[in-house]
Amino acid sequence: MSAAREAPGPKGHWFWGSLRERRKESLHFFLRMHREHGRVAQWRMGPVNRVISLVDPEHVRHVLVEHVGRYTKGFGGKRLSAMLGNGLLTSEGDFWKRQRRLAQPAFHRERLVPMVRVMEEEGRRMLERWRERPDSSAPLDLAEEMARTTLSIASRALFSTQVIGEAGRVLPALTVAQQEVNGRVLALLPLPLALPTPGNRAFLRARRTLDAVVFDIIARRRRGETTGQDLLAMLMEARDADTGEGMTDAQLRDELMTLFIAGYETTANALAWTWSLLSQHPEVEERARAEVARVLGERVPEAEDIPRLRYLSQVLEESMRLHPPAWVLVRQALEDDVLDGFRIPADPRLIVAISPWTIHRQPDLWPDPERFDPDRFTPERAAGRPRLAYLPFGAGQRLCIGTHFAMMEMVLLLAQVLRRYRLRRVPGTKEEQEPLVALRPRGGVPMYLEPLDA
Repeated sequence: MSAAREAPGPKGHWFWGSLRERRKESLHFFLRMHREHGRVAQWRMGPVNRVISLVDPEHVRHVLVEHVGRYTKGFGGKRLSAMLGNGLLTSEGDFWKRQRRLAQPAFHRERLVPMVRVMEEEGRRMLERWRERPDSSAPLDLAEEMARTTLSIASRALFSTQVIGEAGRVLPALTVAQQEVNGRVLALLPLPLALPTPGNRAFLRARRTLDAVVFDIIARRRRGETTGQDLLAMLMEARDADTGEGMTDAQLRDELMTLFIAGYETTANALAWTWSLLSQHPEVEERARAEVARVLGERVPEAEDIPRLRYLSQVLEESMRLHPPAWVLVRQALEDDVLDGFRIPADPRLIVAISPWTIHRQPDLWPDPERFDPDRFTPERAAGRPRLAYLPFGAGQRLCIGTHFAMMEMVLLLAQVLRRYRLRRVPGTKEEQEPLVALRPRGGVPMYLEPLDA
């Protein structure tokens, strides 16, 4: 370690470091920093905390794949645990490995095939809701619509029930909980939940509401009052290969809450950004629509259709390149490390940040990086690209467990809408990226719907 150097970066304010610039310039702060200081750069986040940021795919491989034992999720996982508990997104070490081993079979491709029917039905209900609007000429917020539909899909896939209709409690509670989680992750020093601040009290009420709903669903399933070939059933049936043990109710709660909240929001955001991009590139939208017509015609989509909708998948992949739902991944070193000659100390005040949003805009990896071009993901053009130049779902052993589920869901929903509507953005609107825990379109995505059968 003695021969290693400190990573370069902006000097920043004597007290705040570069925190103000990061907040003011949002994501573009990272682009400028790496352009000026290289592939490994660091900045101060307040008086004592530091962030080392990485954009080289080989450096990403070092941290997320080759030396995972040297790095932990650290403070990011701890702050998320206020809502998600000790689930797959937040747990560490042997416990995480056990939980991942128990949950993984539920996400095998063949086990997800029955979920296609759920996705198709919820997509059809969404289209029916659009057709029955009192004022069909009024714009519709596609971000809100995608959230509502992916929430319905998540609740049915997980629980075989529509928890969104639980006396109107679930969606408001989810909104409050997500806002608090975002605030805690991004805060310089989050306040302890034991302090009776208005924000803490609202969050704890929301968490109690969601806990009551989820634990009631688990209890009724254990008593045999409900049935379903859903993810809850798969997780309850799962047994550890070494010990034969299943999940406790508390473990089920944490996993279900993680999959429910993280799954529906990231998918909804990815879809909202995709509609925004398609509305700006009508030639891409028409090509995607032609593929849907060729593959599906007017029949109900099936699981085997998804790999045949290849261009539609490329549209989603390119959308998630420009707007990755999980825009930054954070780690902390458990032991001193050296990366490309720079020190990575095992210091709880140091965060290692890997930003897919920034990596996806490196011009040596992605020529003309701001241009929307789904053909980047043809086999021919992708062949020479480093695999970890693209990581919308993370990488390594902590690759998102719901990757296949999310891609199936998004392809099916896009296909259903494309053959019924042409979407046009409201003139004068421009979606702004809001980099919270997930990358949201600030202010929604207002669109006019043009029925194709009118």
